[in-house]
Amino acid sequence: MNNLVFFDIDGTLAIKTDVPESAQEALKVLRAAGNKVFICTGRNPAYVKKFFSEYADGFICSNGRMAFMGDEVLYDHPLSREQIIDIEERLEKTGGGYLFNGEHHGYYGGEEEGYEVIASVQQDGYAIKETDPDKMDHVYALDVWFRSVEHRLQMEEAVKDICLLNPHGPHPTADVTVLGVDKGTALVHVAEKLGVPIENTYAFGDGINDLCMLEAAGHGIAMGNAVDPVKEKAEFVTTPILEDGVKNGLKQYNLI
Repeated sequence: MNNLVFFDIDGTLAIKTDVPESAQEALKVLRAAGNKVFICTGRNPAYVKKFFSEYADGFICSNGRMAFMGDEVLYDHPLSREQIIDIEERLEKTGGGYLFNGEHHGYYGGEEEGYEVIASVQQDGYAIKETDPDKMDHVYALDVWFRSVEHRLQMEEAVKDICLLNPHGPHPTADVTVLGVDKGTALVHVAEKLGVPIENTYAFGDGINDLCMLEAAGHGIAMGNAVDPVKEKAEFVTTPILEDGVKNGLKQYNLI
């Protein structure tokens, strides 16, 4: 194995489930040369297995709380019952909605009007209405729904010491990193598990939840469409996703 290359999904590797052709071809060349590709995302395991299995050798899901390659689980760090209860109590007071993401189902609580909105960005049948932690199976992360930017800021304030929100652009949802374990934590663990030196790791991202991944990797690459804090921390800023960003970033490091 030569290198490990990690890609966020939304805004980095794909728009929704659409991977640009130039990125598809670049990944084929990258993997054919003996490099391993990991997708590193806030999305849940069921989602990435369904839509992105052909593009990667392994996956880091739920903002770093679990990782797998084939049938082998490399890293598994679900939320505790106490963490779930604490987050639920805080978010209930804000009047928003929240979906705790498990391996096979997401568990929704909060305002009824947010359910369809947050369920619509998941695969069919994934989101169910359930707030009892004892009925949740291996919860790794969560998404939240809000009515406005002001409402989102209220939610951020409610959980600021335990969670980090990553807004999904104009869509009124955000994925949430529960502090203590993140994409960077998992990247380092996966590299160690596979025996790859950290200087041989590369990470591509665009959102706030990718900062930790870019900082943990040997080489952090920001997409041209990335938010400013990510660009500022990156070792290199490539072109935007729809302007051959993945391909140009890999070329910059002579990986393809």
